Amino acid sequence: MSLAAIYRALRPELDDPDLDARLDAMCAAADAALERPCDRDALVRALAALSEPPARWTEAGAGELAIALACAAGDERAVRRFESLYLVNVPQMLAHMKLSESTLDEVVQRVREKLLVGAPPRIVEYAGLGRLPGLIKVTAVRTALTLVRDARRDVHDETAVLELPAEHDPELAFLAHAYRGAFREAFASAVAELDPRERNLLRLHFLDRVTLDRLATMYAVHRATIVRQLAAARAKLAERTEAALRARLHIRPDELASVMDLIRSRMDASVDRLLESVDHLD
Repeated sequence: MSLAAIYRALRPELDDPDLDARLDAMCAAADAALERPCDRDALVRALAALSEPPARWTEAGAGELAIALACAAGDERAVRRFESLYLVNVPQMLAHMKLSESTLDEVVQRVREKLLVGAPPRIVEYAGLGRLPGLIKVTAVRTALTLVRDARRDVHDETAVLELPAEHDPELAFLAHAYRGAFREAFASAVAELDPRERNLLRLHFLDRVTLDRLATMYAVHRATIVRQLAAARAKLAERTEAALRARLHIRPDELASVMDLIRSRMDASVDRLLESVDHLD
């Protein structure tokens, strides 16, 4: 059975008049990525598992997919290829975090385990779409943040958003002090209600100081889209926090509004420390 016939049998609804030529190009790209002939049957079946139609395949994606499939099959040469093409860039990705050499080594090891261990390995879920560099960047940053956070957990004040100097507004300072515990619980609950993408965007932008342009590149969207998504995530976080506070507290609406005005006014300055205090972030 030809490669095109295998694909058509699996995805007849995505048939393409140029399918044979596209499959030849994808196989050639896979061979180049692996630096040896790929498993063509496995590659075609993996391409058929993608939601993208043949017209949206890319050679970069096919190369990533071939490496991922070979790694998942336990091919040591493919693992070394993955390390030399992708994992080797992790220290540079995290250079701005000024981590120690031992911490960087630990990050690389954990990223390797997260992506290559499992049945099937997580790398296979993301490969084929030209997203491996972005996936590795996100995984490395999250892993590094976890290590750093664990190392200094005892020095973080998760209620920084409510630290308003008393001399500026004694009434708000009183409210902040009185409802600090309730806010901590409400914020954690609100974070848990965000979807993984929203949490990741907030975490990367506020904790790791990833720029809007870089986030747009990582997620393959326009910068304006990232701006809108971050704004929506912040608004959702404030709204869910307010709802959780309302459920926990029995105070006058004007008092709750004052606390929420304070929270919103200091959200940009303090969301990083608040996010670092929430243990269950993905």
